[in-house]
Amino acid sequence: MKVVFKPGNAYEEINCFDFREYEHGVVLHNEEGYNIGYVPHEILSHIEPHPGEQLEYEDGQPPSPYDDEDDEDDEDDEE
Repeated sequence: MKVVFKPGNAYEEINCFDFREYEHGVVLHNEEGYNIGYVPHEILSHIEPHPGEQLEYEDGQPPSPYDDEDDEDDEDDEE
């Protein structure tokens, strides 16, 4: 993956194998699982998959996130 961030006036990129998102930022890992960097949310622009890492969806769009609260409301309406 390519992590793009803007610490100042110019964008910078870090290539990583994996990442973990935490409350204040993103920790980047290499293929062996070692930490290779940290990017705070304040300067994070976006994360791009490399060409071989991109997922293909049947309808071209990722599925919508599941929302428990909306589902519970629908059940109450049926009764």
